[in-house]
Amino acid sequence: MSQSDDDAYGEATVNDRGRLTIPKTLRKDLQIDAGTTFRVVRDGTDVRLVRELPDLETLSTGKSDEEWEGVAFRDAGEATFGGE
Repeated sequence: MSQSDDDAYGEATVNDRGRLTIPKTLRKDLQIDAGTTFRVVRDGTDVRLVRELPDLETLSTGKSDEEWEGVAFRDAGEATFGGE
């Protein structure tokens, strides 16, 4: 896989303790904070850091379908993305 200049964030060097610092601009762009966990993957001679994103949560107001009747826009997906 080739890398364009648009994807480049500079260089990172492994220090004498084996630590690698991810460039600040990349951390900011990807919202990587202290404590972010990565899986380390070897890809031939390349090393990839794969961020493990948290599972999505379903949030609810706790209202039943009957309580939403007449208020909720049930076909929002079709209205937004078009029907067949």
